[in-house]
Amino acid sequence: VRWGAGGVLEYAGRGDDQVKVRGYRIELGEIEAALARCVGVGQAAVVAREDQPGVKRLVAYLVPAPGGVVAVDGVRARLAERLPEYMVPAAFVVLEELPLNANGKLDRGALPAPELPAGQGRTAPRTAVEEVLAAVWQQVLGVDRVGVHDNFFDLGGDSILSLQVVARARRAGLSLTSRDLFMRPTIAALAAEVTVAETSEDTGDAHEDVVCGPVATTPVREWYFRSHPVAPEHFNMSMSFALPDGTDLGALRTALTAVLQHHDALRSTFSRTASGDWVGEIAPSTDVDQVLTVHDLSAASDADAAWDELVVGAQSGLDLGRGPLLRAVVGKRGSDGRDRLLLTAHHLVIDGVSWRILLSDLATAYEQALAASPVDLDPKSTSVRQWAQRLHQYVADGGFDNQVSYWQSVLAGAETRLPMDLPGVNTVAAQSAVSVSLSEEDTQTLLYRVPGMYRTQINDVLLAALTRVLERWTGRSRVAVNLEGHGREELFDDLDLTRTVGWFTSIYPVALELPEDHGWAATVRSVKRQLRAVPDRGVGYGALRYLSAPEGPGRVLADDPEPQISFNYLGQAVGGSADAESGLLSTRTRTDGQDHSPQQERNHLIDVVAAVDEGRLHVTWYYSTAIHRAASVEALAQDYVATLRSVMRR
Repeated sequence: VRWGAGGVLEYAGRGDDQVKVRGYRIELGEIEAALARCVGVGQAAVVAREDQPGVKRLVAYLVPAPGGVVAVDGVRARLAERLPEYMVPAAFVVLEELPLNANGKLDRGALPAPELPAGQGRTAPRTAVEEVLAAVWQQVLGVDRVGVHDNFFDLGGDSILSLQVVARARRAGLSLTSRDLFMRPTIAALAAEVTVAETSEDTGDAHEDVVCGPVATTPVREWYFRSHPVAPEHFNMSMSFALPDGTDLGALRTALTAVLQHHDALRSTFSRTASGDWVGEIAPSTDVDQVLTVHDLSAASDADAAWDELVVGAQSGLDLGRGPLLRAVVGKRGSDGRDRLLLTAHHLVIDGVSWRILLSDLATAYEQALAASPVDLDPKSTSVRQWAQRLHQYVADGGFDNQVSYWQSVLAGAETRLPMDLPGVNTVAAQSAVSVSLSEEDTQTLLYRVPGMYRTQINDVLLAALTRVLERWTGRSRVAVNLEGHGREELFDDLDLTRTVGWFTSIYPVALELPEDHGWAATVRSVKRQLRAVPDRGVGYGALRYLSAPEGPGRVLADDPEPQISFNYLGQAVGGSADAESGLLSTRTRTDGQDHSPQQERNHLIDVVAAVDEGRLHVTWYYSTAIHRAASVEALAQDYVATLRSVMRR
């Protein structure tokens, strides 16, 4: 642009060397100027190459200064100090001279393609730290090869998988947080910042042998007891497995004993006081015989019906006041001749992240017990007891007070209600579901290509598609949705929840608004911007609403209207880790039964739950048949899938 005579800016044109790579508009001249200031560089040129279809990357061409030598590693490090990560070229090529055309200008078309390692276009790890991080990424993301300049989120990473990366990296001796991963999503950038963990690092009570005693309430616990008055003892998460032939039940019993002692929350009980408040307590021990029961199904006239009865009995038979709140039920010799295992736990003591921890530890403990070795699980992280105490103190000290105005603004002018077909009841007994799926090919595109196209994360894309569907359904461009986060935010430097079993879920509202430009790029950018504006990924909303003192500023949120729709992306299906896929828990089966009391009121009219299982994205729309007709929800679900496919065709 240029200043006009009247003092206004006039558009003069666009520079020829501006390119778009990974969603960022980049001035190549800015990178070339930074290169020219590096020691040993005489001339420099940068181009955006697409030597592999769909993979555009920056390549720098360097000519040494007279008598000088170009040290590529030094140049790369210098650029990383001066430029953002996305402007650091992925490859560097040293030439004797730059090719020129007949007019004496740089002939960009004559610049040679860089040599790519193993034909993959990826830079292999160059240091010990990079090798550790690459191995961790490969395990967590399930990919064969990772380059040090690959973006974690472009490879299908998400916030839940980031916790697994942090846990495994710490296990390997690196000091790392999930915040680090979000700020530096490549191995090269991450390795430059992480340090080797000190063995004496203060982790509070994380490594105590036994944690027991009263547990202060948490936001999700308060939300639960206030919204589930009918049968609070019946709200479970369950998983089922076909056990391998020859499963040693004695070793399983030993493994369960170790897991119960290791993870404090599994020994929790909850009781109601005379004033109506619920209080929590962690017992010093739990009798494994109350957790593990074995049943012979071979004599039953209908083994499947007998098993279903056992499942429902375990799910509905928990006693909050007495515990235990975890049950392991083995059915021997089912209709298929195999033994079965049901694991069911009250939601108060477990969440989606916890399942990954629990299954991995149970599989590890079983293998160790089977080999007659002492059970030695990875160190615990911070106890839920200490976390609850610190969170209460943080709220009391005003730690979230500066978020009150933000949360008040979220629902202002937003549509919180949904269209309804029928004026019926919204109980679990009336719940039904419509499930839709993407093909494996489309899922791969959605997970591994689309986030890179928009420089965003998969959750942003899924919510952008949902926003469009809701606009078409409600006729409103700003619709409120309740979201769920894992809730394990790094609020306190000395606390670590990466390997803590418990219920930490944060539930918070967002009002997703479409921009005037309905193009996909503008839509995804708008949703991404709105989601990034959420402070602490939503953990402060519940803390303010449920833990503030009666006179505290957060109490103004207590009367907020609840959105009638929720969305939850669970990421890769639980049981996908290498630890749980070998041996004891190698064959997961469908779990029927009743995780919730049929008489309980549902919290939303529609719950949308998305997850990737066996390579495919599955999206389930839960609704009440007394409020919405199946055809209406089917239309929404199909519209959502079509909308996701349209973003892939951009």
